[in-house]
Amino acid sequence: MDSNNVVIKYLGTLGYNPSTSYYGYIELWKEWYENFVPKFHEYHDQNGDKRELYKLGMAKRLCEDWSSILYTERDGIVCKNERNQAFIDKWLEKLEFNDKIPDNIETAFWSGTCGTIIRIKNAKIVNKKIVADENTTLNLVSVNASQIIPLKIIDGVITDVAFVSKSTINGKNAFYIEIHELKKGGYHIQNKYIDEQGNEIENAGVVKEYETGSTIPLFSLLMPRVVNNIKENNGLGISVYANAIDQLQGVDIVYNNFMKDFYLGGKKVFYNKKLTKYYTQTYTDKETGEVVVQEVPIYPDDITKQQFQIVGDDVDVDAETLVHEYNPDLRETENENGLNLALNILAFKSGLGKAYYKFEQGGVVTATQAILDNKDLVGNAKKHRSALNKYTVGIIRSILMIGRLFFNENVDENDTINLVDKDGFLNSEEDQKEEYRNEMSMGLRSKVGYLMKFYGMSEEEAKKELALVNEEDSYKLDNIEEGE
Repeated sequence: MDSNNVVIKYLGTLGYNPSTSYYGYIELWKEWYENFVPKFHEYHDQNGDKRELYKLGMAKRLCEDWSSILYTERDGIVCKNERNQAFIDKWLEKLEFNDKIPDNIETAFWSGTCGTIIRIKNAKIVNKKIVADENTTLNLVSVNASQIIPLKIIDGVITDVAFVSKSTINGKNAFYIEIHELKKGGYHIQNKYIDEQGNEIENAGVVKEYETGSTIPLFSLLMPRVVNNIKENNGLGISVYANAIDQLQGVDIVYNNFMKDFYLGGKKVFYNKKLTKYYTQTYTDKETGEVVVQEVPIYPDDITKQQFQIVGDDVDVDAETLVHEYNPDLRETENENGLNLALNILAFKSGLGKAYYKFEQGGVVTATQAILDNKDLVGNAKKHRSALNKYTVGIIRSILMIGRLFFNENVDENDTINLVDKDGFLNSEEDQKEEYRNEMSMGLRSKVGYLMKFYGMSEEEAKKELALVNEEDSYKLDNIEEGE
């Protein structure tokens, strides 16, 4: 965002010195995500009129598809402890957590990083400690990479961070900076406001600082599991298409050619300059700065401008040179083949593997069979899913920590927590069950864990079920012995 230079300069006064250069890359990724990159998609025709390339919008489509692959509404959070599960289920529904995850994945995949901040609302601060009451609630706030400024990194993990957003105070623009710092006794959080010149300003309605008393952060970061090959990246992640910008350009170039063939594919009527009226146009070339004066033909409308082309001059005139028709081929097959090739390369460079997309009937569709046979996709998806697991579990631990420390609930943030993949795309449920059963036979897994993972049971429910199974097995064994 535009605020980064101002905010980073302000953070320098607090002893931090993050790099500013990385945010230029994020801005470029944002332009592709929003499907308009001025330096690439805009051009001027021979008359100096501004034109735009036809665009296919594949950057956003890539992020949408990765989001669909990595998380579905059937997935869910499972805690080993039943009390934890009940507490989390209540808050996740209230916070609309399942609706936010797909959006957060999209954000992480276009910007390189998505941050989710768990904010405690309507709480009192006594001696820098939070005191919750019946009015205290929670809120999940998600931000993209342009709003995240890492302040300290330990062993590759961002421990201290500033989250930045635009605000308005007394009718004037301001920047809100939320600083999370890991101290000896836990996290220390500061809320600061600065104006557009970087001067700190007061906001009486916001708590200036408080301490959580826990080393568990009130934020969680999601990054695509791709090594960031850009220097001075501040420890942030990289967009899933950061190394496929050329391929995004290639797709739009081919698609533009495809559309232009249809747009311009009607008959052409070549006619002599003698038949045309002109007006004089003056404009400044944006690249050279030179003033250009030229004669511009007057057409009845834009379509006619595409259809009629001037040839010859007004001196040599006869019946054949006045008007001549030309009816071109549309090259539909050639354009479609070229577009499919461009899409294949883009999908491959973005981790989806070859032949993930196919252009047909005027649109981009997903090649279902290609997904089923796509080992590259499955391998990359498993890596990304691992990052998603860590991100979601981080949010859950924060909520449990808040429940224990501030709401005085009998919950434990150190519980075993899993993001359960019930969709079975990355690894079918039967394959997972078979793997789990094999590990149980080797004494590496518990039957209780098996029922919790694949049947969504709590620990108590799983133990009751196993007790029933053991009781039935014992009954059958007694009957067999009596029969003997």
